[in-house]
Amino acid sequence: MRDLNALATFVAVVKANSFTRAADHCGISKALVTRHIQDLEVSLGVKLLNRSTRKIGLTQAGERFYDRCVRIVADADQAVRDVEDLSRGSHGLIRISTAITFGRMHLLPAVHDFLMLNPSIQIEVTLSERFADLISGNADLVVRLAEEPRLSNLVARRLAPARWMVVASPEYIARHGVPLTPRDLLDFNCLVYDRPKGGDWRFKGRDGEQSIKVSGNLRSNVAEGLIDATIAGLGLAALPSFAIAPHLASGQLVTLLEDYQLPESTLYAVFLPDRRLPERIRTFVQFLADRFSSDAYWKLGRTPE
Repeated sequence: MRDLNALATFVAVVKANSFTRAADHCGISKALVTRHIQDLEVSLGVKLLNRSTRKIGLTQAGERFYDRCVRIVADADQAVRDVEDLSRGSHGLIRISTAITFGRMHLLPAVHDFLMLNPSIQIEVTLSERFADLISGNADLVVRLAEEPRLSNLVARRLAPARWMVVASPEYIARHGVPLTPRDLLDFNCLVYDRPKGGDWRFKGRDGEQSIKVSGNLRSNVAEGLIDATIAGLGLAALPSFAIAPHLASGQLVTLLEDYQLPESTLYAVFLPDRRLPERIRTFVQFLADRFSSDAYWKLGRTPE
């Protein structure tokens, strides 16, 4: 393949009918323009240009070569523009991994709204309770709830807080009573959200900090399964506010131990620390940050406006 720079220089010389003006157009020296043309002619074994002190003309071989070079240079310019469009965010794919419950309840609706505003972007969403491997390229972005962002070699953009609350159905409370202190939980069937330290519920309240190792007859790594079981009256559960806000608003669930606080988690957007991060990803992360602001809508049990 011929040097694309030399082909672009040749096209510029013919269009400008001048080595000097072609040099200005290409941002190179006149000497380099001359060298590009000479190298092309030597490489091809034919003369491309007839040159005089005032005029430049194409040889017969030069005319045929010029027509092809115009198309090649135009295609290359379009390829560059396409890549630049990808970087600016007007096109391209974003692969996102998120937890199952949060993805269904909140991220997928956010993605739908984002795509209405950015129809040329494509998004793939994978719902999984496993943290996706960004380094291997399985995902471009992970949206996760955590008490601390994972992996120091990743960038974690804080999106919104999420409270954890102990909840039960009114029917369960009517049958079993209400725990008044965290220690009372030892006498209740506690449904456990299976995550790191999921069975240790840590409280902060008027009695200071205390950790209660709860137990029950159901564990699940998907919040939706625990929500259904709690609404059905199987037991108590500690669940994130984003998952239970609608059920609190409807009265299907009620909060317990309101004088005690469980550790607050944070919703993060996690991605690789690449200075050349595509603008489409930056735009999407900012969209999520605006949507899931510090006064997160799920605290109030309503949907985003």
